[in-house]
Formats: sequence, C-alpha cells, structure tokens
Amino acid sequence: MPLFDANTLLLVIAVFNGFMVLVWLVLARLFRIAPKASLLLAAANLSSLPGLYCPSCALAWPAALGPWMHQLPLLLSLCFLSLGVQRLTRLQFRYGPVLLIGGVTALSMLGLNAAGRSAQAISAFALGASILALFCARDVLQSGRIGRHKLVTFWLLLPYCLLILLLLAQASAFLWFPNATHWFVRGQVSNLIASWTQLFISLCIGIGLVGVLVGRLVLRITHMTLRDPLTDTLNRRAIASALRPLQAQVERGQVHSLVMIDVDHFKSINSNYGHAGGDAALLHLVSLLRANMRAVDQLGRLGGEEFCLLLPHTSLADACRVAERMAQAVRSQTLQWGEQSIPMTASFGVARCIAGDPGGEQSMARADAQLYRAKAAGRDRVCAEAEDDSDAVSASNFQQPAKAVSP
Repeated sequence: MPLFDANTLLLVIAVFNGFMVLVWLVLARLFRIAPKASLLLAAANLSSLPGLYCPSCALAWPAALGPWMHQLPLLLSLCFLSLGVQRLTRLQFRYGPVLLIGGVTALSMLGLNAAGRSAQAISAFALGASILALFCARDVLQSGRIGRHKLVTFWLLLPYCLLILLLLAQASAFLWFPNATHWFVRGQVSNLIASWTQLFISLCIGIGLVGVLVGRLVLRITHMTLRDPLTDTLNRRAIASALRPLQAQVERGQVHSLVMIDVDHFKSINSNYGHAGGDAALLHLVSLLRANMRAVDQLGRLGGEEFCLLLPHTSLADACRVAERMAQAVRSQTLQWGEQSIPMTASFGVARCIAGDPGGEQSMARADAQLYRAKAAGRDRVCAEAEDDSDAVSASNFQQPAKAVSP
C-alpha cells in the first residue's frame, strides 16, 4: 500500500487550500493589500474544499443530481479564481464571461445528471473548468508582458497549463476513452498520479499568486520611494540615479542634455489661490511638459516648483527647441481653477551633460545657472549655455520677451 493514496493527497490539497484562505484573509483585512483580489482568491480556496475531500458530500445531494455533483464546488472555485486573477493582475475586470461560462457549465451538469448521463456531466465540467483556467492563463500572460522576466511568467503559467491539460484529458476520457476513466476515479491506483499533479498545481497556483501580490507590494514601495507623491514625477534621488548612467555615456562620446524648469511667480499663485491652487498649477505644468516629451525623456521634481528634465541623445540646440516648445505650451494654455483662469509661465535653463562629472552635479549646476539667468532677465524665457561647436546656438536666440503675469 502506498504511503500516500489519492484520497490522502486530496486531503493535503484541502488543508493547503484552507491555509491559503487564512493567508488571503490576513492580506485583505489586516494588511489591506489588494483587498478585493485577496477576498476573491480566499473565496476560490474556500469554495474548493467540499469538492476536494468530503466523503459524505455526495450523499447529501438529491439522487436526481447524481454523485458527481461534488464537482460543482470546484467549478465555483475556478470562477472565483479567474475573477481574483483579473483583479490581482490589474487588467480590465470583466465578470460577464466568467459568469457565463460558469453558469452554462453548471446547467449542463445538472441537465446531464438528471438525464442519467453522469459521464457526460463530468466532461461538461472539465470543458467549462478548462476555459476558466484558460482565462487565468491569459491574464497572467498579459500582465507578464509589462516589466516581468519571461522565466517568471513561464513558471506562473505552468500550473494553469497543466490544469488545462488535466481537465481536457478528463473530458476526453469520459467522452471517448472509457477505458481510461480509472485515472480520474477516486480509489484507483492510477488516480494517484492525477492527485499528485493536482497537488503540484494547487501549490504552484497558491504560491505563485502570493508571489505576484508581493511583487505588486514591492513595486508600490519602489514607486513611492522614487516618485513625487503630488505630481508622480521622479523625485530628486531618482533624478540623480537616472542622471548617473547618462553621465557615464557622455564619457564614451554620447551627447545628452538637461533642462531646469521653474514656475514663474509661484508664490503669488499660492498666496492668491491657496495651496490647493498651487498644487493644481504644478499638476497643470507637469501635464503640459509630458505632452511635449518623448518616451525616453525623464521628468523629475527637485522641490517646490522646480523641475528637471533629462533629454538623452539630445544636442544642446535640440534641447533648446524642446524647452521653447514647452515654454510656449505653458504660456498659451492657462490653468482653469474652478471658475477662475490662472495664467502661468515658466523659465527654462538648458545645458549639456559634460564629461568628467560622474554624478552629474556640475551639469545640473550649469543648467541651474542658466535658469537663474532666465529669471534675472525677466522670466518666461529659455536660456542656454553657449557652445563653440557646430551645433552651438546662442542663448539669445531662445529668449522670449518677458510677459506680465498677474500677481
């Protein structure tokens, strides 16, 4: 007699699922980490328990429903699992297809069992459950296309693929290969392999989803430590980290530029419209700057109303044109604050990233000096350092006449 028979392994799966119910509830209620997704996944583990190991459950069903209706809790579990994976991966939440597949499968099982066709009822369950597992695999794959290593995505997909294959094998056995049904009937020795497979699938799905949740938490913490909470731009430390590799590339002959940006008369905006108005002005500025940035450009808030824009692979002349375009956008698009229209302008200082400056402090200081020059010259303008090479552009070419700004 083997150390672990099929029923014992199903009991182990049930115990593990019960433990996962507690894990998801703790994450949802105590730590408030992805609470909706955690509750759905807790419901998935909880609803699977009667179908995994409950010898007397089959006797509790009406005789017309047949002994195979213990599959219904597993179907319900897969419905909750599919919805929970959608929430956890932050994809579009669509419960309609899940409810449709689950409802059609349940009605098919009820009808076939009532007609005395229990084998076909099991096949209907396996087919419907495989579609729900396919939904889970699709969501895991789509979420893995953004910032996740391919090997990690593979291991997260593996249990769902095995589950789909196991369910399709079960459906095929009861439909076309009756001599192979002993692989899926409890108490048969062959079912031991299927039970080990189910245990592996349950462990991988549970641990994998917890890993995805922990990964989300790590990304959130990283985001909070590198981003300005108001504008969602990079903070000073993140800008310094992003500037260092650019400075290393300058040593190898690459050309990069940076722009320092400061909102003109920001204290007057705060005084006249309050801090809420000042925050709205900063958000308005960031939206205009981002509309004129490339995907590779990086914008950060250094503090207060001062920002820094990193422009990789951009000459000084091109950086000045970018800054001028941004200045024009800020100048021409006033901020609508409630029923009031708040005119805004900004000053820009442009400089190249220079060699021999590993941390980028000197490059930032040069751009900051041009920013102060723009402020001293009347604000609402772009000032750039002079160059002697072929793409040098005089700073005066990019200065705009100062415009009056309402205090």
